[in-house]
Amino acid sequence: MTYENQHCRGCVILHCRKQNNRSAKSNSNDGIRLTACIATAIAAFMLTACSDGNGIKSFRSSDEAISEYHGFLTNLRKDDKVSVQSLAKAISEWRVLNDSVSSCLARDTAGFSHSYPFAAYREIKDSIRIELCRMAMSKQRSYHDLLYLREQTSPYAHDGELHQAMKEAQPFFASLDSLPIYNKGGKPAVLKRYQLFLQKYAKQGIHDKEALRAFIREEHRHFKAFLQYLPDFADSNIADITKYTEQCCVQILRAADRKELSHKDAMIYLAMRTNLRLLRNAQAAIGNLESGKVKSEKVLHACLLMLVQPFMSMDDLSVSALSEKDKSDYYKLADALPKEMDGLAKRLHLDKKRMADMPMLMMKIYITRL
Repeated sequence: MTYENQHCRGCVILHCRKQNNRSAKSNSNDGIRLTACIATAIAAFMLTACSDGNGIKSFRSSDEAISEYHGFLTNLRKDDKVSVQSLAKAISEWRVLNDSVSSCLARDTAGFSHSYPFAAYREIKDSIRIELCRMAMSKQRSYHDLLYLREQTSPYAHDGELHQAMKEAQPFFASLDSLPIYNKGGKPAVLKRYQLFLQKYAKQGIHDKEALRAFIREEHRHFKAFLQYLPDFADSNIADITKYTEQCCVQILRAADRKELSHKDAMIYLAMRTNLRLLRNAQAAIGNLESGKVKSEKVLHACLLMLVQPFMSMDDLSVSALSEKDKSDYYKLADALPKEMDGLAKRLHLDKKRMADMPMLMMKIYITRL
């Protein structure tokens, strides 16, 4: 399954390679593709979600709002070599302040978006991003730091409706790993059954919440069998798996558009499903590396991508949809990555320093998109 170097995600991998690098393939690409599907539902959810309004500031005028915005920038410039905790606090405070300032400007002007105070607002906002990037790059960061930053700064972190929906879905997802693995017939049969299963649901659709749960449950059984043969699939054509998985995701989102299930359920279940799959992919990659099953350069590249995909693919929703158990497992994965990445760097002749800098680069990409 070919890994697509999409914009900044591709930049992260390219950042680690020397000039004479080789293209990599990944057997877990549908995780990233699915994340794109989930993003489609976010807008619909946000239109119906309620904000608690905590921390929103009220300004008497645009001048007052711009003055405080500039004061925030001035304070950021005083910070040097900040901890990840301080960086997370600064980003969270900025998000609240930015919403307050932009709301004030929208309310207090006649819509002249190319004149003061909008021009001043945009200039200060760009400068704040630059300062936050500088703070992120001011000291070495780890994958643990990256996960902490994303967790603490997600706008969904205190969304009661989201967390209630996630709590209701947790028992279902907790039960998936206890499903029996059916691998009769070996690799060819496992791949064929997986393909036929996805093809069936892509054709018939998913029309309510129970059908969604049934799909995820059965899919996880096929996925677990698939993971058992992961190193052996490096040379297999699994394009149909990717194609039909995407079509199934589209069917889920279409069902939400038709109101056969809620956008909230579609989004939460897809996010939690993706979190689980990316985590199990990465854990399988570590297991295969430690057992010595991985021999070829192609599979080593795939393992590299599988290890970083959970951190490359996470968005505000997915990181807030982690259960406490999965969050703990993600932090364990983050703590295991330095050793695994050093080993891969050695075997693939990659620059260890650049590999170590990947979390900082991901932080910078995250901040520039805020």
